[in-house]
Amino acid sequence: MEPDDLEAILLGARCELTRDEVADAVGIPEPEARSLWNAMGFAEPSPTEPAFTHKDVEALRTALAFAESGIVSADTVLVLARSMGQELARTAEAQVDVFKTATEGLTPEEVLASATTLAAEMVPMLEQLVVHVWRRQFAAATARAFAAAEGDGQPQTAVGFVDLVDFTRSTQQWDASMLERTLERFERETALRVTAVGGRVVKTLGDAVLYVADEPDLAVEVALKTVEAHCQDDELPDVRAGVALGPLLVRLGDVFGAPVNLASRLTDEARPRTVLVDEATASALGDDRSYDLKRLRKRSVRGYRSLTPYLLRRTSVDS
Repeated sequence: MEPDDLEAILLGARCELTRDEVADAVGIPEPEARSLWNAMGFAEPSPTEPAFTHKDVEALRTALAFAESGIVSADTVLVLARSMGQELARTAEAQVDVFKTATEGLTPEEVLASATTLAAEMVPMLEQLVVHVWRRQFAAATARAFAAAEGDGQPQTAVGFVDLVDFTRSTQQWDASMLERTLERFERETALRVTAVGGRVVKTLGDAVLYVADEPDLAVEVALKTVEAHCQDDELPDVRAGVALGPLLVRLGDVFGAPVNLASRLTDEARPRTVLVDEATASALGDDRSYDLKRLRKRSVRGYRSLTPYLLRRTSVDS
């Protein structure tokens, strides 16, 4: 087995074309083809290196047809390419990490042979699964967009941050295996709580998870349940959380706006095992007897000269 054999299986064809040959096959200037390649996050090969396949030609023609259709502009195609490149690069890295365990303890030659055999069987299944998951996610995102458009004015979205407490100090005490297991559990279990209430994980930040939900009670439930789960499990470090409510700008799957900044600052201010919310969230939950809200003193934090947090707890059974 040769490395080129594995590459051909993963790419679906052998690399036989140079940059200029791809551009000529599509009928566009080479710099235009290169800009799309760079937008997808790939390294730029030398002009004479046969780094491309006939499938790259097909993909480039598809991208150009998309732009020429009038549905989106050429600039928007680059934005889409950049977004897909970033997200799928992360997906690919995670998939490789999962399958590394299948080749542990093997020599480099044995790893290559095993990977080539696995790839031939695995790639078609992964490809089908990735496309299916993308379709489901695209359908869900479209439904959310229509729901937001039907609302009065700019929709209010709840933003939550959940953060591992003393993460930096903990990493100095844990070995790599412990660190990986802890982060995997934290991210996986928090994500499950988010999706269970119909929310969406926007991104993970190592020791924190940023998520959104359509309603504030759903967002605070994720925060409270995560705090409770970590309190009850000696293997998991404590967490703290912040939730804020307001209008958001959504771009390339990420979210921007005051609620994001507020949720982050509230999380920084929260003590271990607590959830802080902003005034808008506190007001929205004001009539919900499931929660106790305690207004805390105003404070000055980065970006906010006067921030009023509210400590959120579940209503005591005895009250």
